[in-house]
Amino acid sequence: MTNAEDSMNRTAAYTTARPDVVEMVPTAAMRILDVGCSNGMLGQGLRSMRKGRTVFGVEIDHEFAREAGTKLDGVVCADVNVLDWKTVVPGTQFDCIVFADVLEHLTDPSRHLTEARQRLAPGGCLVISLPNIRHISSLYSIFLRGTFPARDRGIFDRTHVRWFTIGDTKSLVSDLGMSVDCVSYILRMGDVGGGRWNRLVNRLPQAVQRWFLFREFLTYQFCIRATSCS
Repeated sequence: MTNAEDSMNRTAAYTTARPDVVEMVPTAAMRILDVGCSNGMLGQGLRSMRKGRTVFGVEIDHEFAREAGTKLDGVVCADVNVLDWKTVVPGTQFDCIVFADVLEHLTDPSRHLTEARQRLAPGGCLVISLPNIRHISSLYSIFLRGTFPARDRGIFDRTHVRWFTIGDTKSLVSDLGMSVDCVSYILRMGDVGGGRWNRLVNRLPQAVQRWFLFREFLTYQFCIRATSCS
């Protein structure tokens, strides 16, 4: 694969509408913050679903931020690692804050989740999407091949500085005083999507898909929604 193809695949991975994330956002949520909003495709979809809904974004890439600014109600161009949360739509409490494939890029994800929780309106929620480091492809690479790859996309994206299992993420949320009320799983047989086997495994009954071995080792990507325990 050429460098140009790698770049295109990487860009495509971060600029999709993300239906798995969209379905986690409550229909009643009217004020939404998309952290790591990329080019605004996800936020634009959420914004169009309800009249009067406002969606704001935070994005580090200047070009993505500029494009997202044409689709959303406002975008802060900043590195989330050093973000001052008080500068993000000051005075606004959000009904939902989305972290879609963001926490794995942060040096201190707990701090930013804590900051985000403080910006939630009563009854608000966090929606978090992450790749699953416990996936079978990781076991193959690390334990059988003896290597920790650095790739341009996926679980071993070279820009990741943190890695999470499903259990890790639930613990992270629990430490915030929040509880997980919904989880979705994207299953894959290997590191690459598509193909007959991946389609087959995702057509299995939900009860089978959520069986421990399938859920923990075939989940490539998962998405959770967390709400306050109080």
